Amino acid sequence: MKILTLIISLLLSTNLFGQSPDSLDIDNNNYLNRQEIDFLNASLKSSRDTFDFTNKKIAFVTGSSGGKIISKQDYFLTCVKPWTDEGLTPQVFFVRLTNDERQKSGGYDALVLSWVKIFTDKQKKNIIKQLREIK
Repeated sequence: MKILTLIISLLLSTNLFGQSPDSLDIDNNNYLNRQEIDFLNASLKSSRDTFDFTNKKIAFVTGSSGGKIISKQDYFLTCVKPWTDEGLTPQVFFVRLTNDERQKSGGYDALVLSWVKIFTDKQKKNIIKQLREIK
């Protein structure tokens, strides 16, 4: 019985991180669906502290200097799926916004960055300004 419980637990935890990439990028809603939440929570487990992506408004950023905002669908199609389809781990980082930055950005809770080499405070301010202008 203990072995069966261990095997089931192992399979469930493995499936959570290695979820089907087909369940990602369903829409362009700035709020994440359950599969996207699970993917980001698992991928960023070591860096997100107590932050949970559930019910959070997220902006997706890419480009070598972190200057390009992309849609959620484009993010998962171009920055995540090509790597997960090959069994590899995509480069994913996040920046939690302060209350002041959240207000200035139009209500975004965090930025999820992929394939960004350098992300400065100046670039962060530019992204927040761009987000404010997006309706």
